[in-house]
Amino acid sequence: MYKNYLLNACALVPKFDHFNNPYTIIVTSNGYERVDLTPRQLIDTELKENGTSLKGAKEAAKAILGKTSVPPIFIPRSLFPHVWFSTESTRNESCYYFALHHVQNAEKVPSSSETTRVILRDGREFEVKVSRSRFIQRWNKASSYFAQTFFNQFIIQPRYLKPEEKLVLKCAEVSESYLVD
Repeated sequence: MYKNYLLNACALVPKFDHFNNPYTIIVTSNGYERVDLTPRQLIDTELKENGTSLKGAKEAAKAILGKTSVPPIFIPRSLFPHVWFSTESTRNESCYYFALHHVQNAEKVPSSSETTRVILRDGREFEVKVSRSRFIQRWNKASSYFAQTFFNQFIIQPRYLKPEEKLVLKCAEVSESYLVD
């Protein structure tokens, strides 16, 4: 049975057991959960449940953002779409994933130029092996992708709406109320 692992997730932390088998620690606002999948497999499974794949999500991000080596991943949700970004190439097994809306800040670790302390909105901190400038670059790219995708899907071209509902939405944008028959 499928379980919606990423609904409340903040971060995906890759780990290895004593036999060097990969698994993922899912960091949620309520604690931690272990899943016997890699972060990449977990995101791909989640995307397949929503009708796409990790490859398709990467291609969509590249189509909107242009050439990018590590594109953010858009996971559609009914109420609030999630955008995830990785600390390095998704091919690397040491790659962390962060949910855009859960990251509050990123600080350089003083003792290392290639380590960044990522602070989540709930106060938890993670040290990841990536420079602060590269982390900020990926964070900003994910923010830009979220803004462009959200704006295009829900404001500019809400394809899921009937023509009458589009008219009501346009009227709401100019703060006027109309009754549509």
